[in-house]
Order: sequence, then structure tokens, then C-alpha cells
Amino acid sequence: MPLELRGLHRSLMIVKPSIAFNDFAGTAKDVTARNVKGRNILSSRAQHSKIVTPAQAVSRNRLSKISRTFRQLSDSQINQWEVLAGHLKGISTFGQAASLTAHNAFVRINSNRAMVGMPPLEEAPVYLADVPEVLYEDLWISPDMIVFTGLEVPSDTYRLVVKMSPAQSPGTSSGWSKTVIVAPGIVDDWGEANITKLFTETIGVAPQEGLKYYLECWWLDTETGFTGESMWISAICKAGSTAYNQEYTPRARVTLNEVADSEGFESLDIELSHGSTILSVDATYSNNTGVASGQFVLKKTNKTLPDLRAWALARCSNPDRNYMARPNLFAIWIHTWQKETEGTFAHRGGQYENEFVEVFGSGPCIEY
Repeated sequence: MPLELRGLHRSLMIVKPSIAFNDFAGTAKDVTARNVKGRNILSSRAQHSKIVTPAQAVSRNRLSKISRTFRQLSDSQINQWEVLAGHLKGISTFGQAASLTAHNAFVRINSNRAMVGMPPLEEAPVYLADVPEVLYEDLWISPDMIVFTGLEVPSDTYRLVVKMSPAQSPGTSSGWSKTVIVAPGIVDDWGEANITKLFTETIGVAPQEGLKYYLECWWLDTETGFTGESMWISAICKAGSTAYNQEYTPRARVTLNEVADSEGFESLDIELSHGSTILSVDATYSNNTGVASGQFVLKKTNKTLPDLRAWALARCSNPDRNYMARPNLFAIWIHTWQKETEGTFAHRGGQYENEFVEVFGSGPCIEY
């Protein structure tokens, strides 16, 4: 008999005389006995590693700090948390709803807030309604990206929390027990959530083609610390950028990181909304060319951004002359020719000052 089986056999021998008692429950060495609905169940007790990862150390320190804060609350504040605990539910070992104490509720809510960098609440938040579950259109998992699209965000204070597993065999039926938090609370970007970088930094490797990944995600309300029901998902990593046989099309966007040459641009973010002709602009520049415009050239052709012309508001000022910011109107051109994508911000109305120009807002495209 192998040594491992001999050890388990000896452990079972220890608890075997007690199995005759219907309500026996306890642990002897590495075997645990419990009674569930009149049945006695024996299981080998898991041996936990004594190695503490940096993430675990941070989490434990955070919980200890939150627990110490609870002990400093007044009686009236603790009463508020007791009322809130009555609305919240915990899950017991056997999958049944279990009541929470004021301390449990305090730690749960403030742990959620701490995860997104919010300070602890001493006053219990008012429980008004449940946080809804996550609704989205598609999920793309490829070696190059992990992206949720079409997210329906219920509130501006909500953040998406995502847990993911490392790569699993495509034949596995369940791997949610292996998931870890990769996105502790991210803001959607026009209904999209790209967690590729967060996943790679947490797991250590990019998604691998043909392998299976398990995800769990939910909304976190940063103001109250309340969380919604979890959404459970499993998906196979596919080559390229397809999901449900549909090609993923990145949003048409240009940022300063993609600019090879410009006339004094200090910031640049241009984005065209999916399925619309609305251009969103956020840019600042200054120049000494004497021309009432600013220009930039991208490092490489941007195939997602079509040739277009749009209007945007702006304000111009000259700090050296203590001029107040003056309202202006700009025309914006984006065009690609000879394999180069260029952009122009041309002044069309208002008192122009080239020392500081801030172009902002959203406007319709008048030409494509």
C-alpha cells in the first residue's frame, strides 16, 4: 500500500469508532467528519501552504486595519451596522444563507471600498436596493486581448470587479475555484472594459490559444461598498480577435502616444463612438508658428479612424498676459494619405491665442 494511502487509512481508523454516532463531527489528524442531513461524511483535511504571497499580505493587513477601526466605533454607529447586517446575507459552509454580525458587515463593506482606494465608512450606508448583475454584449479572449463590450453600467459610481483563472484544459467542467481577482474595480470606457494588461500582470502570462478560462465578475458600488450578484463565465481562448464568429473592431481612437510629430501638442485624445458620427475631443497645445491652427502626424497609419471633418469648442488664453480663457470654435480634420495619418485643429471663431489652446467636448462629424 502506498505511503499516502497508508496515512489516510490510519486516519480513518482513528475516527471509525465514532461513525456510529449520528451527530459526530470533528477532526482527527488530517481527516474531518461532519453530519449532513443524517449522513456522515468523511473528507481529508486540506493542508494550507504557510507561504504568504505579497497580495495575501496586503489583504491581511487591510483586514486587520479595518477590524481595528470597527473597535473604535461608537455604540450608535455599531447599531447602524447591526441594522445593515440584517439586510446582508452570508453563505455558510453548507451553502445556506447565514446571518452577519455588525462586525462582519463593517469588514465586508469597507474591504470592498478599500479595494478601489476608498476610505473606510464609519457610518453604515443606507440599504436601498440590490446592485444589479453585470450585463454585456460580448467577451473576447485571445492571446492579444481580454475585452468586455457593450457593458450596461447602472451608475457612475459602479466599478467592474473581475476574477479569472489561469489557463485550464478545454475539457475541464469547473475551474471557478481557481479564480483570483485580476481587476479590483475598473471604470468602463464607453461601455468597454479591457483587462488584458491586468490579467497578464496578475497571472504572469498572456492567454493561451485553445485553453479554457473561467471568470467571475460583479459590480461594486464605490460609494456604499455594496456588490451585485456574480456572473459566472467560461470561454476558450481563440486566435485572432473573434467571438461568436464576429470580428472585434477597436474603437477609432488617437492619443498622444501615437503621435510622431506635432506642433506643440501637450495632450491629445480623439475618439469616434461606435456606430455614430459623434467625435469626442480632448486636446491641448501651444505653438509659435503664427498660424491659428495645430497639426500632428501619427507614427503609423490608423486604420480605425476614417477621414473626417468635425466641429469642436475650445478656449484660448495667454497666461503671460493674464488673459482670461476666451471661447473659440475649431474645425477638426483627420485624413490619411500616402500611408500617413494627419490631423489639423483649425481656428474658425473667437479671439485666438496660440499660447494655450484647449479643445474639448463632443460634436457631430459633418464629412467622412
